[in-house]
Amino acid sequence: EEQKGNLLPKIASGELRLQAFGVSEPNSGTDTLSLETLARPSADGSGWLVTGQKMWTSRAEHSDLMLLLARTGAAGTPRAKALSTFLVDMQAAKADGTMTIRPIDAMINHSTCEVFFDEVRVPRDCLVGSAGDGLKNVLSGMNAERILIAAECIGDGRFFIDRAVNYAKSRKVFGRP
Repeated sequence: EEQKGNLLPKIASGELRLQAFGVSEPNSGTDTLSLETLARPSADGSGWLVTGQKMWTSRAEHSDLMLLLARTGAAGTPRAKALSTFLVDMQAAKADGTMTIRPIDAMINHSTCEVFFDEVRVPRDCLVGSAGDGLKNVLSGMNAERILIAAECIGDGRFFIDRAVNYAKSRKVFGRP
């Protein structure tokens, strides 16, 4: 609740941009439970240190914050309970050199990137929910994201149809409309 109280007003006003969702990885494909990005407790107990890589992270270049799914469970932990969700301050991580973002050239309607984590520090209070609830958090968020992407695609389709119609109406062929 404290996270919501601090962050939601800033996100809603546009002061902070939460647009990046770090789930997919190069070696896990669609098997989310096999992801390798690791979040381990920091030695001083102040939070977590994240190491790994994410692929196809939408809008990473334009986001202040990222929702990140990372492995926190020890060996032998059931796969579905070995993942946790974190809210990562991307601006701070880029500033201290522990996060690198590389754009991926793709023919989609928004930017997408690879994101590399090299001991990114995440404060303890940036764990979303409880440790081990990451898969549950991500699945509930993905349903909403799929609806948003579908709506975005419908809007894109309308835009391109309108553009094509206007072009066809104004185009002259052999001197005639």
